[in-house]
Amino acid sequence: MKADTYHHGNLKEELVEKGLAYIDQYGLEALSMRKLADSTGVSPAAPYAHFKNKEAFLSEVRNYVNHRFYSTLVKATEDCSDSSRILFNLGKSYVLFFYENPLYYRFLFSIEDIDIENYPPFVLFKNTAEKVWKEESENWDSTSILHSKVIALWSLVHGLSSIVNMKGAVDTDHLEAEVEQILSSIHV
Repeated sequence: MKADTYHHGNLKEELVEKGLAYIDQYGLEALSMRKLADSTGVSPAAPYAHFKNKEAFLSEVRNYVNHRFYSTLVKATEDCSDSSRILFNLGKSYVLFFYENPLYYRFLFSIEDIDIENYPPFVLFKNTAEKVWKEESENWDSTSILHSKVIALWSLVHGLSSIVNMKGAVDTDHLEAEVEQILSSIHV
């Protein structure tokens, strides 16, 4: 093996991250396992040690990104000791995660056909919101109102996640404070 293609470390994770960047720059159709190897600086056979083919690679990318996203949301709920702030923390973590990982946002929500009712990050978001709102008021007898509120809140943080990555839309030098201000300005 050539010295410039020798690799050590976590090759699987590096292939996923480089693959995301490649897809973002050139498109999904342009990606091949050989191009993935080239972009990572490994031999053409190296990706096959981790992925059977392009479809298996893309499945792993989806799993990797979804796991990181879900874990961030779980941490946001676990780290919040004030139940009145849990939805705020969940929303803020959602937005900041995708600000820090814009390739993940573009990958997940542009090429993946997500079944929202079975999508773990949404299920966590929904269950947390419903629990908080039910605890706030004992008069929740309409599941359609709860569902509408969940969709409204999800839409807010999902849209804000897209907007924070648009040049000039928000003050990224003070992003966390601006996200907090935006989320605080809406009461769902």
